Amino acid sequence: MVTLRQVAERAGVSIKTVSRIVNGDPAVNVKTRDFVQVHLQNLNYIPNQAARQMRGAVSTVYGLMTDAVATTPYSVDIVRGAQAALIEKHQTLLIASTDGDAAREAELWQTFRSHRVAGVIYAAMFHKAHEVGNPAYDQSIILANCFAPNNDRPSILPDDEQGGYTQAKHVLKLGHRRIGVITLSLDIVATKLRRQGMQRAFNEAGVSYNLANERRGVVGLLDNQTLVIFEVATEMFKSHNRPTAIICGNDQIAMQVYSAAASMGLIIPHDLSVIGFDDLKLISETLRPQLTTVALPYYEIGHRAVELSISAREQDENFAPRILIPCPLIERKSCRKLS
Repeated sequence: MVTLRQVAERAGVSIKTVSRIVNGDPAVNVKTRDFVQVHLQNLNYIPNQAARQMRGAVSTVYGLMTDAVATTPYSVDIVRGAQAALIEKHQTLLIASTDGDAAREAELWQTFRSHRVAGVIYAAMFHKAHEVGNPAYDQSIILANCFAPNNDRPSILPDDEQGGYTQAKHVLKLGHRRIGVITLSLDIVATKLRRQGMQRAFNEAGVSYNLANERRGVVGLLDNQTLVIFEVATEMFKSHNRPTAIICGNDQIAMQVYSAAASMGLIIPHDLSVIGFDDLKLISETLRPQLTTVALPYYEIGHRAVELSISAREQDENFAPRILIPCPLIERKSCRKLS
């Protein structure tokens, strides 16, 4: 990397003069400034932003720390949303992944502090509790897609309870009453919240939510799960009162429900309505018919987290422990109204 000293030697001026020109000092003689800028361009000099921030009062860099979100196909939208919010403010995002390693996370907090990062968004791969504790970092910390167990930090979360309500309300509104549910792991916070939402929708419709019609699509621990969706769905379709609609814990589950339905000669949506969750477009827009689903608002979560971090810094505000972002219904062709 080209240094100020190298530019000064090439231009035949002092390092101080080059520094004043790089930092936009208007007192420098115009002819000298133009002469030195030619050498800056010829040498392809790039200002050391980190060093300038260390000297200045205001940092233009915000950090985003993740457990694994940067490599997750759909939740990468959290990063996109955060970047978009910072571009609007002409600021920069520094991204780092912990890969779930607590020691690595502790090192990253120290790194962010040493770079005087203006604020940090900690983003999780899925909706869960995360204990940040008291890291070696003294600026605002906003949690995205996760929350502090004791609610001592602001968090931006998908409204999973409302999302489950939206799923159930949609199929109930279409006249379905024999409704099967295939869930994610019961160890996931979102699964429990979505069940609460579905139960609320069933109660409003005067329909009993029968847990016998709810099956898990995965078995095993969170970090070592086996998918049993095809087998579970096939068993449902063989029952005497087979469901006319299936509510799925995510779009991957919905995809296997499609496969199981096809193996039984069932046509979607004529014989079976299917609704997913996530709006993973690789699945939802590729399936035929295209999948009706409820979207996880990851882009909005990332964008809102940055807005909150900037507000916390600029206005020293106190915010609600948890801010919920709606999960919208995306209607396509996989559900039909019963006649």
